[in-house]
Amino acid sequence: MPSHVSRYWRAETLVFLGLWLTMMTAGRSGFFKDPGSLWHTAVGQRMLASGHLIHTDSFSFTAQGKAWMPQSWLAECILALIHRMSGLDGILLATVTLLACLYTWVFRRLIRAGVHPLLAVFLLALTLLASTYHIYVRPHLLTLAFLGWTFAKLCDFETGRISLARLFWLLPLFVLWANVHGGMIAGLGTVTIAVAGWTIAFWLRWDGPLVRFKQILWLSLLVIGCGLAAFVNPYGAALPRVWLSLIGSPVIPHEIREHLPLLDCGPWVIFIVSLLGFVYVTALIGVLPARPRVTWLIPLVWLALTWTRIRHGPLFAITVVIALADMFPHVRWTRWLAANGSVLFRLQECRKLEAWKGLDWRSILAPSVLVLTTLVFQIGSYSVPLLGRNWAQLDRSLLPLELLPELRELERSAPGGTPIFNDMLFGGFLIYYTPGLRVFIDDRCELYGDKGLCDYVQALRDNPAQIEAWADQYGFESALIRTDSAFDHYFQRASGWSMVRRTEAATLYQRSLKIVQRD
Repeated sequence: MPSHVSRYWRAETLVFLGLWLTMMTAGRSGFFKDPGSLWHTAVGQRMLASGHLIHTDSFSFTAQGKAWMPQSWLAECILALIHRMSGLDGILLATVTLLACLYTWVFRRLIRAGVHPLLAVFLLALTLLASTYHIYVRPHLLTLAFLGWTFAKLCDFETGRISLARLFWLLPLFVLWANVHGGMIAGLGTVTIAVAGWTIAFWLRWDGPLVRFKQILWLSLLVIGCGLAAFVNPYGAALPRVWLSLIGSPVIPHEIREHLPLLDCGPWVIFIVSLLGFVYVTALIGVLPARPRVTWLIPLVWLALTWTRIRHGPLFAITVVIALADMFPHVRWTRWLAANGSVLFRLQECRKLEAWKGLDWRSILAPSVLVLTTLVFQIGSYSVPLLGRNWAQLDRSLLPLELLPELRELERSAPGGTPIFNDMLFGGFLIYYTPGLRVFIDDRCELYGDKGLCDYVQALRDNPAQIEAWADQYGFESALIRTDSAFDHYFQRASGWSMVRRTEAATLYQRSLKIVQRD
């Protein structure tokens, strides 16, 4: 390929295009499978429409009027703005572009460290596979991107590629982070561990990035500043209190799928996370007997956290692949392979590594044209496969899309705020599609609390008849239930409830003696 042409089609360009096209295809419905994907957008729409922040719940009838704040209020407003412009297609485009940029940036760090592009692709694929089970449209993805950037800056400082002053760019990032997702605590913990490790190394006179005591004082101020950033939000101290309550909940890790321990998440997830952990630990052992850098050890913390909650898996993966870029030139067997002419290992200790430094605009021309063309097609409502409107599709086997006519008729015919009993997985769906109805529960765990979650789970598992007491207490006359669930089996036998319609994903029941069944 002529040199003037190859500048437009560098390895990073091809990786971005491959990631973008793959995720636009696979994520078409897959990225919307999380129950929160829809209600986050609906919450943002409510705030934009009213011009005010939300302070109390107005979406459920079980917690109606209870104090509640949207933890990701800024991200939700951004989602609502994107949705206003091009619907779910625009949200899919923004999600895929964010992820493609993040992982292409990681790939570039790997090859700039001297890792062969083929090996870099393998590591990138392993990183993605260890994260895909938790990649959905929601603000949590911003924590993934922000933690990656934060950890990279810590690595760059320890290696000597950036100055201490440049680390203070973390302060505005943390202010933004605190307003888009509570995962800001993950970044704060990572920075604190790094600074503590560097300080210990300084006192023990080990090699490290700190050479003067004054640097410890500046880094201490950085940690304090990042911590105080948690309070720079419209809700003040109440917001970080909510984050801590969710972290400290004894119920959530047992009842919410994304918070389950790794060993409860199925063989494939266990295997792929363990494989990435094996690659990382093997590389770390290969550095010995030399003393590893502090940042190289931080993924161990995230690996331990992943075993307790699988939610941390993608954060472990992003820190590992960034650390490996710095570690590989120091691993004994990779250095031996490089010295013996291996084409996969052309390693170098590159103190001037800057992942985007010297980026040629020609290498991002094709990705930019692709993304902008997609945006134009979406805004113009052109139905072009992959690029245009109506490409994003919700999964009909998981969500009750086929019941929307009945649900919207119920919304139209009933007074505003009419309660409807629902499966927890359908709470966000109802909030998004039928805002005139109030839900029984959704996955806003901080709103319903440990007791609310326990009561729901106990009824679903052991006592579905509890729904009768709730119906008398709250006065709901409709129920949207997962087909073949314990609640569904109860309604099939219960007197006074009639089936309105059954679909693959859900069944709608009415508290009436009159049966109005349609297939």
